[in-house]
Amino acid sequence: MSVRCAVLLLLALVSAACGDSSIPPLASSKPEAGTAAAPTDLTPKVVAPEYRTRLGVIETTGKVQFNEEALVRVQAPATGRVLEVFARPGDSVEPGARLLVIDSADLGAAKSDYAKAVADAERSAAALKLTREMFEVQAVAQKELREAENDARKAVAERERAAARLRTLGVSPDHFGGIAARADATTTIVVTAPRSGVVVERNVAPGQVVAYGQSDTPVNLFLIADLGTMWVVADVYEPDVPPLRRGQSMVVTLRCCPGKRYEGAVSYISDMVDKETRTVSVGNRGRSLKAEMFVNVAIAVGTTRVLAIPQVAVHREGSQTFVLVTKGQDEREHRSVRLGADLGDFVEVLAGLTPDDRVVSMGSILLKGKTP
Repeated sequence: MSVRCAVLLLLALVSAACGDSSIPPLASSKPEAGTAAAPTDLTPKVVAPEYRTRLGVIETTGKVQFNEEALVRVQAPATGRVLEVFARPGDSVEPGARLLVIDSADLGAAKSDYAKAVADAERSAAALKLTREMFEVQAVAQKELREAENDARKAVAERERAAARLRTLGVSPDHFGGIAARADATTTIVVTAPRSGVVVERNVAPGQVVAYGQSDTPVNLFLIADLGTMWVVADVYEPDVPPLRRGQSMVVTLRCCPGKRYEGAVSYISDMVDKETRTVSVGNRGRSLKAEMFVNVAIAVGTTRVLAIPQVAVHREGSQTFVLVTKGQDEREHRSVRLGADLGDFVEVLAGLTPDDRVVSMGSILLKGKTP
């Protein structure tokens, strides 16, 4: 049987085990209008090959990944030593939940820079005011006024830069006043969760020194994921690529638990030439889908009309597959055929027959030995 046939059989088994699905069982393919029902006795019957509707399915393997659109990587906002760690793998966190505390000299330097920048901005603003008053009475030249204005703008820009650095370190603007007055000199940073989710990875412990900005790929202290949806990335080989479209329905089954099915749709098609990757977003009921888990994927790629004959009309002897074709009143011939997908009580015929032929179906086994 061809590779395509094996794929279709697998999908039929999955559908039968799990009931209704966006990808129906292949055995339920229906004949087109005018097709007669199969007889119930063993009287030899002659039928014509008929066109039936076959569901096209691509079956492949895939890997479960976290939904990148709902994944947060928490990294160190500054270099320092970890004092406390509050979150553990498996914990569910909400936005603003405390993850860890870092003692950082960088925070102390940032607060000092901001206090100095605020003082310089205030001094430059006062100098500018005095210079304008003196310019109005022609006590100074216009050049000195322009220099004072330029110094004031630079001081304001430096103050804003220092404030931005504090916000990056997680300092609330509500504390800027105390920092400017040098009343707040603490060096501890509380790192909080930026969004809700489940802690799926933790790479930090108390006493550990964490670094900021010293690598192009900084270490993720925490990985927080929304496990309500997962991505399934499936590899589809080049011959199967043309019929694929975004939005096509698909079914994911677990290798460990074949009875569990997850339905979704193709949401992304890669532009790679050597292989096509399909990213599929599916619901993660009960959090059964785990990252890096291997799964089976069946993608529905539409329906096609195929020529089919009843299964009972097919005979096999050794490596030969044939049917009995009627040529006259009592004349029949062995006709070799090449079969395709299994369609339940029918089977697809790829070569050897046309709609104009007549084959013996039910009861053909009684005539097999009588055929010359």
